[in-house]
Amino acid sequence: MGLQSVKVEAVRVGNQTASHIKKFREANELVRRGGPCAPNCGARTRTGTLCAQPPIREGNGRCLSHAGPKAANAHRAAQRRAFEAGRISPETWNRAEARRAANRLTREWKKDPWLQGSTIDLAEHERAFRDAAGVGVDALPPAVLDWLRWRYRRTQIDRQNGGAWLKALRHELPRRVAAAGPRPAGGTTHPQIPMSAPRTWIVDAGRAANAEGMPRRALPDRPRAPKVQRGKGYGHRGRPRTQSADADEFADLMRIYREQVTILEPIMEVMRGEEKQLAVLRLLRDVLTRPDDIGARQRWLALVMAGRGGEHP
Repeated sequence: MGLQSVKVEAVRVGNQTASHIKKFREANELVRRGGPCAPNCGARTRTGTLCAQPPIREGNGRCLSHAGPKAANAHRAAQRRAFEAGRISPETWNRAEARRAANRLTREWKKDPWLQGSTIDLAEHERAFRDAAGVGVDALPPAVLDWLRWRYRRTQIDRQNGGAWLKALRHELPRRVAAAGPRPAGGTTHPQIPMSAPRTWIVDAGRAANAEGMPRRALPDRPRAPKVQRGKGYGHRGRPRTQSADADEFADLMRIYREQVTILEPIMEVMRGEEKQLAVLRLLRDVLTRPDDIGARQRWLALVMAGRGGEHP
């Protein structure tokens, strides 16, 4: 028995095998590179950095972009089974299908830039885009037009960068039009491919409804937290407490309200104002803590009768 096999046998626990140990070490390496919280893909990108996307189950440690077509097909099949079983929502499935359709269209555009299709919808910004383009956008190849819409979104909607927009119009647009070539005489030479809603990004869609997966800058600003009301009257030195002076009493009154909500609900509907409602809770607290106090019981009984009659005592 070799030295390597001795090492494997030494760390064998239960039903673990050499393949289990190898997968464990590979996963451990992913965790080590991606931090203590979650593993990442770890594939080398074009910029020289490591891909930080989460790996898919079928990708052997790689993300959906770097796992390869076989793993991507297996991932779609698993996602479809999860959708049919009800484990994922229809919105998640439709969004994934639309993204796959957009990716297919992008790949086909490399073969034929005149293939009809689009991956972005500017919605209400479409007219402003046509005015800002200054060219007949309907005469552009669909691949170039889709690229120009994305440039408008990034330089005029997400952020205002007039220099980048002018550079795209003056330099990049003519180069892409020349690379696409003239329009085919008999229409596109590439057969149409079936796609399901290839438009995957709509301007302001995340603002209208908090769509899952939208970037943070596309979501509405969160409301500011309410200003802290600091209590007064504390004798000790230093920064005042962040809670009000009667915070403990308020918590105790709320506990009584939750326990006696059936009795208090019709009375609270008659009472107007926070002070009057707190007075009702204090009176009930006195009755519960001092059941022998005849005066408190009489005041509470009169309050209950007035609440049932719809009159203020």
